[in-house]
Amino acid sequence: MLSQQVLEALKHAGIEKLSRLQEEAAKRVLEGRNLLIIAPTGSGKTEAAITPILQRMVEERPEGIALVYITPLRALNRDMLRRLKAIAEELGFKIAVRHGDTSQSERSKQSRKPPHILVTTPETLQILFLGKNLRNALKNVRYVVVDEVHELADSERGIQLSVALERLRELARFQTIGLSATVSNPKRIAAFLGRNVEVIEGGEEKLYQYEVVKPEVCEEDSKLAEELFVDAEIAAQLRLIREIAEKHTSALIFVNTRQTAEALGLKLKKLLSVEVHHGSLSKEARIESENRFARGDLKALICTSSMELGIDIGHVDVVIQYNSPRQVSRLIQRVGRSGHKAGKVSKGCIIASSFDEILESWVIVKRAEEGLIEDETMHVMSLDTLANQIAAIALEYGRIRAEKVYSIIRRAYPYRGLSYEKFVEICEFLADGNVIAFDGEEIAPLRKTRRYFYDNISMIPDEKHYRVVDITTGKTIGVLDESFLSTFSGEVFAMKGELWRVVSVDDVVKVEPVAKEGDIPSWAGEEIPVPYEVAQDVGLLRLWIANMLRNEGREETIKALMEKFRTNRAACLEVFDVIEEHIKNFEVSSDRHITIESSGGVAIINACFGHRVNEALGRIVAMLLSARRGSNVAVEIDPYRIKLSPARAEEVKEVLLSIDSDAVEWLAERALIDTKLLQWKVINAARKFGYLSKDADLSRMNLRNLVLRLKDTPIYSEAVREIFVERFDVERVKEIVSKLGSEIGISVYGSLSPISLVPRQQAFDLLMPSKPTEAILAVFRRRLDEEFCILHCLNCGCTIRERVGSIDEVRCIRCGSKLVACVNARRSIEEFKKEELFRIANLVMSYGKKAVYAMNTHGVGAENAARILARFYPSERDFFLELLEAEKRYIRTRKFWD
Repeated sequence: MLSQQVLEALKHAGIEKLSRLQEEAAKRVLEGRNLLIIAPTGSGKTEAAITPILQRMVEERPEGIALVYITPLRALNRDMLRRLKAIAEELGFKIAVRHGDTSQSERSKQSRKPPHILVTTPETLQILFLGKNLRNALKNVRYVVVDEVHELADSERGIQLSVALERLRELARFQTIGLSATVSNPKRIAAFLGRNVEVIEGGEEKLYQYEVVKPEVCEEDSKLAEELFVDAEIAAQLRLIREIAEKHTSALIFVNTRQTAEALGLKLKKLLSVEVHHGSLSKEARIESENRFARGDLKALICTSSMELGIDIGHVDVVIQYNSPRQVSRLIQRVGRSGHKAGKVSKGCIIASSFDEILESWVIVKRAEEGLIEDETMHVMSLDTLANQIAAIALEYGRIRAEKVYSIIRRAYPYRGLSYEKFVEICEFLADGNVIAFDGEEIAPLRKTRRYFYDNISMIPDEKHYRVVDITTGKTIGVLDESFLSTFSGEVFAMKGELWRVVSVDDVVKVEPVAKEGDIPSWAGEEIPVPYEVAQDVGLLRLWIANMLRNEGREETIKALMEKFRTNRAACLEVFDVIEEHIKNFEVSSDRHITIESSGGVAIINACFGHRVNEALGRIVAMLLSARRGSNVAVEIDPYRIKLSPARAEEVKEVLLSIDSDAVEWLAERALIDTKLLQWKVINAARKFGYLSKDADLSRMNLRNLVLRLKDTPIYSEAVREIFVERFDVERVKEIVSKLGSEIGISVYGSLSPISLVPRQQAFDLLMPSKPTEAILAVFRRRLDEEFCILHCLNCGCTIRERVGSIDEVRCIRCGSKLVACVNARRSIEEFKKEELFRIANLVMSYGKKAVYAMNTHGVGAENAARILARFYPSERDFFLELLEAEKRYIRTRKFWD
């Protein structure tokens, strides 16, 4: 099928022969068919698509852009460029990458002389339609490859892409080829790509090797805990990560949130040559980490989903997943990064230490081995994406009939059910906001249209970002979200696994490197939701373990679990300790049984239904309880618990049994009114519709009034629709409430069970020890002694800077007065009101050096210090323990930890 020229180019890139999958794909592509190629990671899907396309291009010798290669991640773009460049250039084709990181000079060059192959993202594809030269170049497109299509299909980015493909079909006739890892519903993914798309599943069977490990604490860990200022259990996890990485060539360490990546990086950098990689770091920082890792300069890379997709980093021979990966698809994708070649074993080790994390990891490993991947939740009829695309098409054509726009959009799979009436309603709403001109028959752009389009080109919910610049090098290291800066009251934070002191905040945040404790920034929309199917299996496994422990005893159960889940004894014992204690007095909450427990005004529904069901159900129950009580009932959820306060178990049961399944959708929407979740979604939808500008100052708005004002508009409808897709599983809640008390059993208790009380690990746990040892208290005290403070005499105004540890008696060196205020040198005296300085000086005069220590503890102000100092402490140890607890409380309750 392939010419000698193409075969030689493949050899030049290190490909000696095609696999069976690649041969089958080549045959069908050369026949002109549209394809979805589904195969495990590392099985050569890229080459399966590209090889026959290059053969056709060699025969056709096209002008302009013949192949558009679309990927969801910028890092993946860079990787594709590296991989394809060798083959393409050998055949005489120009290849270029274009995305948000591409320089202006490179963009201009591409516009003047378009490449034959363009590697891009869904967002950047939108822009290509608007440039005169590039739009003309798109008329030559004969092939479109969409890589990692499963990653796009379940998001609004995917909807935007599906419409863009239909717009491209207006300009050119092309073959579509989608590349995907294993998915649960191949037909739906194929339909998403376009019409008449055939599915090929195959590739050599990918071998995966998983294990789930809870590190056992050894003597070395206690010493390490002191050095790193963490719990011995956390030290054991860090030691195990180091040991695994050192036994292999190189490792990817996956975490679920950027906060955890930064916290882990901060500690692990003291043990291992490692860097942090995530989407909020700058392009330069990400590329530098990728290159250092590819060269072998780093032993490991700590990453989030930023390195999850098909980036060819072939020397990785182990993946470490820190805590449960939450989803089967994530585990397969992430572990597949190791042994990223056909025939090689992909090795993955999940390090899990808590009850939920271990059970969840066991279940996910088992489901992965059985090929049970969770369903993709696909966005359908997204109204803000529809608005975005109407404006984009208006800009592209200048003036166009509304019916024509409707026919283009309706061809896209997510809009196959769009009525003309709904389409016209959105056009009229946009026209009312002067986003477009619409006279009932034609659509045209206005002055505002272009600005609106560029402001909203990304369908990822946006908030204001601030660039972070290192003043010592002038380099941009990343971005901070508006929400972090608005709540950050310190001056030191972590980014790129390093600590930085804020020098100034303006349009950019200027920082300098520093070596001391700091805060971890927050980034919105982070936590990966645990699916219903996984949570149900966790419930089933809880019950199975409880029955095994009752009937077979500990040793037999350990043996069975170690064999079944390739786990270690310590992980089994962590789970057993909770379940053995639990079954003494409580039923086990499982896939078919919930328990409702209460104590001290707190009620917990133990329900193994996953994040989306528990969030919808929890908010409905909290709303109904609030209505009954006449006062607000707070709700917190995780995949296995709904916590309500104040509440009693019996009243929670009554409320649950009173819910009519037919009313669930209305109740779920009603429960959203006045929530931050709905307000945030309405703000984002309002921006996407052009109702609010991107730079609108939210602090000056009454957000509740904004929501109420937009109640009967497409903006509000879109906000609710998004929540129902991403956060609430309304259909399953309907099903569950109809089965409560019959197929789903309920037990009620007047106390909280061991399963209710087990916590999940957070990034915070990596930063501060939960059970301080003598050694950790000594480290804490040494840190306080090293702090600089300012001593300010309120009698003569003399001000000096001194280390806390060098202060014996607090007295003014100029006038001898004891009326001296002590504040941490991170703040200046000018920041304090006179009354507060007098209050601090009185505390120092009354309590001496103890007051100096209190005022130099993070998060302890004059009021908090007065409370701490007024207590009686049997020993000095107890005093420092209280200061450490105060600092931990401060960090825990900071808004960005929410």
